[in-house]
Amino acid sequence: MAISSAGLGSGLNVNGIISQLMQIESQPLDKLTTRIKEAQTKISAIGSLQSALSAFQARVLTLSSNSAYKSVQGSLADSAIGSVTTSSIAQAGSYSLAVSQLAQSQKLKSDVFSTASSPVGTGKLTIQFGTYDDGGTSSDKSDDKFSVNGDKGALTIDIDSTNNTLTGLRDAINNKKAGVTATIINDGGGYRLLLSSTDSGSANSLRIQVEDTDGDNTDASGLSRFAYDPTGTTNLTQTQAAQNALFTLDGIEISKATNSVSDLLQGVTLNLQKVSATDTVSGKPVATTLNINRDTSGVKKSVQDFVDSYNEFVKGVDSLSFYNEEDKTSGLLTGDYVIRSMQNSIRSTLNERLGDGSFYQSLNDVGISFGKDGKMTLDSSKLQKALDTRPDDVASLFAQNGVASDARVSFTSSTATTKTGKYDIQITQPATRAMLKGDTIDPAGPFEITEGVNDTMMVAVDGVSSKQIKLTAGSYASAGALAAEIQSQINGDTNLKDGGVSVSMAFNSATNQFEMASSRYGSASKIQITSTGAGTDLFGLKVGQMNTGKDIAGTINGEAAKGSGQVLSGSGASEGLKLTITGDTTGNYGTLSLSRGFASRLDQTLSTLLSDKGTVQSRINGLNQNIKDLNTQGLTLNRRLDETEKRYRAQFTALDVQMSKLNNTSSYLSQQLSMLSSLASGK
Repeated sequence: MAISSAGLGSGLNVNGIISQLMQIESQPLDKLTTRIKEAQTKISAIGSLQSALSAFQARVLTLSSNSAYKSVQGSLADSAIGSVTTSSIAQAGSYSLAVSQLAQSQKLKSDVFSTASSPVGTGKLTIQFGTYDDGGTSSDKSDDKFSVNGDKGALTIDIDSTNNTLTGLRDAINNKKAGVTATIINDGGGYRLLLSSTDSGSANSLRIQVEDTDGDNTDASGLSRFAYDPTGTTNLTQTQAAQNALFTLDGIEISKATNSVSDLLQGVTLNLQKVSATDTVSGKPVATTLNINRDTSGVKKSVQDFVDSYNEFVKGVDSLSFYNEEDKTSGLLTGDYVIRSMQNSIRSTLNERLGDGSFYQSLNDVGISFGKDGKMTLDSSKLQKALDTRPDDVASLFAQNGVASDARVSFTSSTATTKTGKYDIQITQPATRAMLKGDTIDPAGPFEITEGVNDTMMVAVDGVSSKQIKLTAGSYASAGALAAEIQSQINGDTNLKDGGVSVSMAFNSATNQFEMASSRYGSASKIQITSTGAGTDLFGLKVGQMNTGKDIAGTINGEAAKGSGQVLSGSGASEGLKLTITGDTTGNYGTLSLSRGFASRLDQTLSTLLSDKGTVQSRINGLNQNIKDLNTQGLTLNRRLDETEKRYRAQFTALDVQMSKLNNTSSYLSQQLSMLSSLASGK
């Protein structure tokens, strides 16, 4: 900055003159500053529209998923009978329900002990779960049967000097956390051990076998006091029998192991709480009505939110792009191409017609129309009628939807870029589970499991290794009974349970082979027998046997698709499309018709507008670049202004000096003239 000067003697106001000159010189810089502020204000305005668009897209997304239209609700006319919960796959309907029996678990009690710390003996308890059949006569046990539940492993509980009290036995049972709970009560006459199966249902009856250290496994002393075999010794007393829930649905008799029934109607869970009243004339349970209805309230709210959010966006656009003819005022973004781009893209999508044979072709068909102000209005009664009469068509109007011509194919998902239309599906390799097949054996029983010989095994399932699995020693009358025992013990292994894996075990009577399969499909499905105790084969199943499942393989529209388990994922033109294939054969699996409703299309439009390379961000980037360029110009102008001020100051300072000299000369001359005048007058 130049040195300031107010005039060295000439009286010239140098600072004032320079200040006024610099104000004129600074006008271009002021214009740049104004342009920067205008650009910043526009960025802020566009940001507000960007937020409004994002809020609108969030509302659009709730309507773009097909599952949003599948919501159903269930109810019972007699709510005392139970309650109903539903999922999106439930189908609407009305049914007659009559409950004659509730499911319950078995409960057993011991004889009385004097204290909770009374000794109970030592030895080993083996608790099995299964179904008891009294052969039709409760008094004669000769034809009674106990069939082991193949889905539940047996519990082995060792009782020694460290836990041979009533309390110790209770804790040893409970520590297993495997289907039986034990409790001690004082009933006033002494202490009893109560045992209860955790799970209800007739297949969860208990059989408790004892290996008593005293050598007698059935007497009423020592550990054998806890023996309970419904086909033999029953030293415990049953206080409640295990039983299934029995009821009828539209006259069909049904038996279920639990009162929470989720496999009766698809997507419906029925929670039974009370037996139906008995008709005094017929003696039969009085039926109540089970109703499964579409729940349209969620869709109605989502549509209203969609309309409201769109109108908020329009309101924001109007406030920023108006033009008042009378006072010639306009909005911050009036005439800006970002406004036109937003409006044109959204209006173009909303004004389309679906085609493709859709029942509803436009938003107006379900009550959504546009006013002269560009805002949406919703005719709620028209929308409700559409939801009541053609809910699936309303879903197709808004959402992404995939309909397969083959029941073995189900639409899983697609992305915003997946093209609509028909896709041909061909399967060249169905998904398989890992399966081990034993050697062919003689199917005639009995099959002997001998302790220390062939009663242990270890397996690896889907990458999870089991602990040592112990089979219950004994004679199995049929291959099916032995298969149930092996399956029960494998699936009861804690390592496998914690890993979320399981197997199914069966005897194939057509080939006379035991077959063991993983429950999982695809290349991640693996099964291997790693040990069979003494190293012998287990009825044709051999140590080291291993098998791996196969992923689904095929084509979608002639292009090779990617397979993972039972899921087939498209590539190329079908990129993003995912289908679940449940068939087990190769060949033609029909077609999948993929369509996009207005919400799905609009979501794609909004995603494009709001993307990093979309219109909105591009405009913001352009304005930011403009600000950057203007700031650069401003720096250049500031440097020029500094140089200009220096030049002005040098020039006017020189002028001031020169004028000061002239003033001095003028004063000198005036003095000399005055002296001459005085001399002249004195003569």
